[in-house]
Formats: sequence, structure tokens, C-alpha cells
Amino acid sequence: MIFLENIPIYVQIADDIKDQIIAGKLCDDDKLLSIREYSLKYEVTALTMQRALALLESEGAVETKKGVGSFVKAGVREQLKVRLVEELVRDFISRAKNMGISNDEILENVREGLDND
Repeated sequence: MIFLENIPIYVQIADDIKDQIIAGKLCDDDKLLSIREYSLKYEVTALTMQRALALLESEGAVETKKGVGSFVKAGVREQLKVRLVEELVRDFISRAKNMGISNDEILENVREGLDND
């Protein structure tokens, strides 16, 4: 994985794991790799992986059972999909408004995009 400079690495790793959940590569109650295994996979320190997993846990995507490991929370895939779409929509609207595009123009572009899909 190639990391961006302007976003903390642990956030990018957490996002990658969330993307795996959304894509169905990680399913309800699946056990995640250990911190050591993830550290090797992403070529980061164990501390960075601990931060990524702590972020996922604080967001309710995974739960950690002491001495057992971290697991994908049941039902979280749909929640993550909804959150991601909401984030994308907010970002899109914000960027469009910063370019001076009106609400009507934004809606028109969305409709055209849906029609052309």
C-alpha cells in the first residue's frame, strides 16, 4: 500500500480495512489479522497498527476481545456503506459550492450522472 503524506498512516490503514469490510472481503464476526501480521502486511510499526485498530474500534467497526483478537462487528458493513456515501456526498457538495456551483446546478449534475450510469 502506498501511503499519502497528508493523512496519518493509521487512518489510511483503518480506511483500507473498512474498504475490505464494505467489499465483503471481511465479513461479520471474521477475525482480523494480529497486530504483528498487519504490521508486516502494511510495513508499519506495531504502534501504528494499534492506533488503526483502536480507531476502528472507536468507530464501532470492530470489537477486540482481550487475549483473543479483533473481530468485524456484526451488521457493520451496511453502516459503513451508509457513512461512506454520506461522506462522499458532503465532500462533493462542499467542493461544488466552493467552485460557485448553485444547488440547482448540483442537482442537475447528479441527475445527469444517474441517468448516464
